[in-house]
Amino acid sequence: MPANIAREFNEKGTAYAKEAYGKTQAAAGEATKVMEQTYSAASKGAADFNLHLLDITQANMNAAFDFARELTHVRSLPEFFEVSTAHVRKQVETLTKQTQDLTHLTQKVTTQAAQPFQAVGKTFNQSS
Repeated sequence: MPANIAREFNEKGTAYAKEAYGKTQAAAGEATKVMEQTYSAASKGAADFNLHLLDITQANMNAAFDFARELTHVRSLPEFFEVSTAHVRKQVETLTKQTQDLTHLTQKVTTQAAQPFQAVGKTFNQSS
């Protein structure tokens, strides 16, 4: 009788260990998939962000050269202040728009990178 109990206990332990291993393996596979999706979304988002920064840099450089060209035509101090003030006003407006664009892009990238984690969270919530 004690041998049967030991064997039964051993079989249950082995079955439990196999089940736990299978669940762990499935969870690890899911975690790997989530990390790959997250990395992919983050990489694409970072590339989009960097391209947008390059566009902003190009626009700001063009504005600086345009301003320098305008200064070559200035003939008086009041005209210099007028051109400078107009340039600063325009650049502040441009900077505000660029900052808003980058903020929106950052939020979009963050949301897209977090989506795989949200999907896993929903799956766990449904299964519990």
